[in-house]
Amino acid sequence: MPKKKCGLGFDCASMMLHPGIDPGDCLNYKTCGSAIELTPDEELELVRIREEQMRQYQEQIRLTRRSAAIMMLMRRGCPQSPESLGIVSAVEAIATTLEDIRTGLTNFDGQYIAPPSCELHIYNVKRPSGTYSYYKLTAENAIFAPSEKEQQVRVIHLSHHNDARYIEAQLGIERRNKLTQVRTLLQNASALLEEATRLLEQTTDMNSPNATVEVFNIDEIISID
Repeated sequence: MPKKKCGLGFDCASMMLHPGIDPGDCLNYKTCGSAIELTPDEELELVRIREEQMRQYQEQIRLTRRSAAIMMLMRRGCPQSPESLGIVSAVEAIATTLEDIRTGLTNFDGQYIAPPSCELHIYNVKRPSGTYSYYKLTAENAIFAPSEKEQQVRVIHLSHHNDARYIEAQLGIERRNKLTQVRTLLQNASALLEEATRLLEQTTDMNSPNATVEVFNIDEIISID
């Protein structure tokens, strides 16, 4: 003869603290079987056994089918949490990474960072003794402070490739390029984090209402020796 099953899917042995109990022998068997006719938010009354401080108590509880479903899944469904799914640790890792980025940005303090769209250009100058190559930092618009003129200029002359002006200008372009790459990565990360925020905001539509259990009668049934 096949064993009877709980109509609400409970683990009857856990519900009644009775290892090996058949659902047909559970105090809730008839109620659980007839509960299928109720709507998710109609109430029913069940009995459960609770153990506390070496004593066992029989409780009468009032809940809806929805609450019963949540209660069953929380008992049997291996419930997870943001912590167990690694969400909390991921948030903490992001916070740590952001702090590392802030610290890394201090490495640029006091260093020359070239403006956007500024590049180094080489040009040749003919002298009686030969042709020489020199460099200049060039912008699309006049944004550089002048050395002699009153108006801003588009070009800063940097002399030859061994000159400190050229070396620092080249490093300034490299610094700018690294920072713009970091900016792009942070913008992409920000967009992903906004999407994560949007998904979390949508969980309010997934939260089950009336997921409460009301205990209205408690009787001590046994003291555990």
